Amino acid sequence: MSVLLPPQANSAASPEVMTAYRFVPGKTEPQKEIVPIPVPGPDEVLVKILAAGVCHSDCHLLEASPSTPHFPTTYTLGHEGAGIVVAHGEQVANDPDASRRVAIGTYVAVLLTNACESQECDCCSRGLANICFTPPMLGLGADGCWAEFVKARASTIVPVPGNNPDDARLTPGVVAAATDAVMTPWRALKRVAEVKPGQTVVILGCGGLGLNAVQIAKIVLGAGTVIACDVRPESLAIAHEVGADYAIKPDSVKALLADKNILVDVVLDLVGIQPTVDAATDMLRPGGTLILVGLGAPGITMSPLALTMKQLVVKGSFGGEYRDLEECLDAIAAGKVKPKVEERPMDECGKVVHGLTKGQIRARVALVPKL
Repeated sequence: MSVLLPPQANSAASPEVMTAYRFVPGKTEPQKEIVPIPVPGPDEVLVKILAAGVCHSDCHLLEASPSTPHFPTTYTLGHEGAGIVVAHGEQVANDPDASRRVAIGTYVAVLLTNACESQECDCCSRGLANICFTPPMLGLGADGCWAEFVKARASTIVPVPGNNPDDARLTPGVVAAATDAVMTPWRALKRVAEVKPGQTVVILGCGGLGLNAVQIAKIVLGAGTVIACDVRPESLAIAHEVGADYAIKPDSVKALLADKNILVDVVLDLVGIQPTVDAATDMLRPGGTLILVGLGAPGITMSPLALTMKQLVVKGSFGGEYRDLEECLDAIAAGKVKPKVEERPMDECGKVVHGLTKGQIRARVALVPKL
């Protein structure tokens, strides 16, 4: 194994251990534990974490833990990560292309999804690697990024343009957030909805993903009109600031569409509750497309009459794959997407989860380990 021995965090009593914040079935708070620094397998690399994002998925996992835990085992949380490659597994070290692409010292993003990449896989063989869950996702069943180090397969590691953690556009917090809060709406709008220049796009939910979705739709994909919708005035103000043509509350949408004679081509629902789905099917023009990303409710109902009489297209979208994250990082480097990210110490992860659950956090939060 090829290794660059990294400096250890102050919390580690030994160079072979680290601090991690873990999901424990039955517990509703991240549990701080001292665990061994992982050793990368043959096709893996070890990444020293510089920042790790916090997502509503983390909140849902912890909330459900006492009654219906999604995963029966203990593991380190965090499915959004950015850091520096510090070690190679044997197979990576002996592969000239892989060892060069993710050379030790390379500044990288850790891909949210963890596809098996087998041509025998029904998903991977058909361009759906983002929904291959054969290997558990990091931070969602397998040890993730709320720690000082994480190991990951080299094929899921994406080099950051410029290779500079001090780049003001590509800070570790921004790169960590990009692995989900940018990549997820990127894939949903570009590849699943296939938004065309000049179309009208409505974004339901203006949290971390929604604010990035506004920029992707308007600046990257050239949507003619982007309408941001949320119940929080402060979130709407930020949405307007980052490029939304209109930023309004849900009960004002119908009047706006009628007054301005706007026809809605695409709705991206980042909330996923009955009222947002109902609003989406109501506001879409005939032949319009609804993309579901939000997981706010365990179940929703849809009217067959509304779907058939308007001939609506309804699709789901989850995460993204390697090329999606590459493109996201390039767009951020070019200044086309500017994620709103606040950095907090990693030992405040419990407070951040509570704040996110209560709707007190408007943008994205990235956790930074102690040096």
